Amino acid sequence: MSPFFKKLSSWILGSALAACGGSSSGTPGSGAEITMAPHPFGIEVIVRTAENFATAADVTQFVALAAQNSVTRINLLVKQDEDGSIASGQVFYRSAIAPSAPGYTNFDVLQAMLDASKAHNIRVRAWIPQFHDQVAAKLQPAWQMMAASQGRVAPYTGTRNQEYFVNPLHPEVQAYELSLVQEVTRRYPVDGVMLDWIRFDNYNMDLSDTTRQQYLARFQVDPLTLDFSKPSAALSQWNDYRTDGIAAYVQRVRNALPANMPLGVYVLPPEFVEVAQDAGKFNTSIDSLGPMCYFVDWGFSLNWVWSSCLSTTAQKSGQADIVPAMDSQLSDAQYQQIFSHLRSDFPQIKTLSWFHHGKWTPELFQRIARLSHF
Repeated sequence: MSPFFKKLSSWILGSALAACGGSSSGTPGSGAEITMAPHPFGIEVIVRTAENFATAADVTQFVALAAQNSVTRINLLVKQDEDGSIASGQVFYRSAIAPSAPGYTNFDVLQAMLDASKAHNIRVRAWIPQFHDQVAAKLQPAWQMMAASQGRVAPYTGTRNQEYFVNPLHPEVQAYELSLVQEVTRRYPVDGVMLDWIRFDNYNMDLSDTTRQQYLARFQVDPLTLDFSKPSAALSQWNDYRTDGIAAYVQRVRNALPANMPLGVYVLPPEFVEVAQDAGKFNTSIDSLGPMCYFVDWGFSLNWVWSSCLSTTAQKSGQADIVPAMDSQLSDAQYQQIFSHLRSDFPQIKTLSWFHHGKWTPELFQRIARLSHF
């Protein structure tokens, strides 16, 4: 008997006993209440392509495992997000705009995923990172994100590892990134789009000539003269300008999508104000928010997940669904605490989206299926 039917039989037995003045504990007339098991969370997965799919057979096997473990949606990386052996901005589908990632010129992973998922009634959304894009930065050096340091301006190359960003406020950058979104959604019957990397990395960017001229014309202030090290009215004005620009871009994406196509955004915690990603300004343009409450990565305590990250996201979500991106590496005890607070404090959260950086295994699929019942 499946776990579901065992629980159902237990509930029916308990109800019958209660109706007869008894209880499921076997103590007649005790009046003990029947405790129903919590409704399981819905399951989505967020999948990195190069780590999982080298052949069409890999895709077929992955989808079969997903179906066996109650996955209802796969969010597939169709445009590389990180820089390494594969450059950010290279793609995993047949594009007339961006170059294919090495090894994928003759392997359209997105089409293979759509074909395999259809038989299992699993929906596929295109995970499309935006402004972390080495391909675009090298295509047009003038598009690079420029950062200020000690009064000087230089291309931003990351804080720890070499990274490539482009300027989210540059009209040509927006047009390029939007063209990729349109290419995917017009050529493939995806269930929706999940945007990622729609942000800056700190207050001191973008300081390119294009942005400085735009800002100077509007506010009569050269942003290069701002003190980015401490709060001020001038810094708040600068950040508002940038968050408005990000929100306007999200609206452009919404307007460019086919009618009724779902649009979501993976977001950093709202307290990371310096990245200029304010979901409160674009929540009417989207259907879902995927907060990345990775407390281990940022050195926070476990209770920060519900006391800060999710609570502030909920304040900015509007009518958009909150579908948290879950780190797959936590312990059962940590998940139990998180899920207890999700159920009590955030009953609107019905689905979790599980992220794993490496290769998905049968054991990992089985674990998230089990955890969804906590």
